Amino acid sequence: MLINFRKSLWKTRRFIFFAAIFIVLSASAQTFAECSPQKTETVWIEQTLRVWEKTRQDALLLPAEKLPWLVLFDESCVWHINPNLAMLKLDAKSRIPFNRKLADVYLTSHNGKIVLPNAQEIPAQLMSFASNYDGGKKSFFVSAMPSVWQKAPNLKTEKNLDALVKSVFIHEMTHTLHRNFYARLDEIEKRLTEVKNFDDDIIQNTFQTNETFRNAYEAEHKLLYQGVNEQNLLRKRELAKAALASIKSRRQKFFVEKDAVYADLEEIFLTMEGAANWAAYKAATAQGLSHEDALKLIRQSGKYWSQDEGLALFLLIDALLPKWQKKAFGKSSATVTDLLSEAVR
Repeated sequence: MLINFRKSLWKTRRFIFFAAIFIVLSASAQTFAECSPQKTETVWIEQTLRVWEKTRQDALLLPAEKLPWLVLFDESCVWHINPNLAMLKLDAKSRIPFNRKLADVYLTSHNGKIVLPNAQEIPAQLMSFASNYDGGKKSFFVSAMPSVWQKAPNLKTEKNLDALVKSVFIHEMTHTLHRNFYARLDEIEKRLTEVKNFDDDIIQNTFQTNETFRNAYEAEHKLLYQGVNEQNLLRKRELAKAALASIKSRRQKFFVEKDAVYADLEEIFLTMEGAANWAAYKAATAQGLSHEDALKLIRQSGKYWSQDEGLALFLLIDALLPKWQKKAFGKSSATVTDLLSEAVR
């Protein structure tokens, strides 16, 4: 999943995987002279990994496990953290603490392009995303370092920029736990050959010009955030139940015949983006932001359907269904309406 900051903070775009997965990266002694570990960057990485560790254990209620391959970059250097050494050839390394152990860090320069574990190449610009490699069996995560974010014109007035960067990090790290959904997305993508941008905006891009569909979406969106803001638990459940009924009714009306596949797509993207945005929200509050400020930080404009409705759905699920996390991750991979249906019984 790719965050496309030309559109908004949480935009995802699918990668096309190459048949040739194996790639060897090399670095000379001169490269390491140019890119030596700096305390500022090292401290930021350690702090951010602690936020992830806390979010994973305290919010997602999942046991700690080995980091995926992290590829972090600034204007000139790339940090490979916990890489697959069978695919990476470098001569020097350092280590950073993670979960009471040490993770290997390899530092090298780049020429404006970042080569990924799945053999794809991306420009070294503002982005953050998670994806798979090794035939979908392993995950990796890529992100620009804070110095890149700080130069973004649209973020100049963001007062909580550091919390935002860390929260986006947590959002995408949560996606590394969503591997069970990727095979299904691959299968659907092959069927929708006419779709140019197969990403989490696909429902919005396909149906937003249909006024009846849009009105139905806006009505359920309103119900969901009324439920999020409701303090009375009984009333909160009633609003969540009404929103769930609205979602099911809309799908039954519009996702039929040739468009039936969009029901699966909406369910997957609401599940993935909602859970990841919820984790980002929890990370923001863990960094000291109030509920209101954290919600504002994660929602941003709120105009992108899967991210904003997904967040509301998981805020309600978290309030109504204790320990939903065990059902949402791992082998079971319960989807968002599975969880909400159980929450409103």
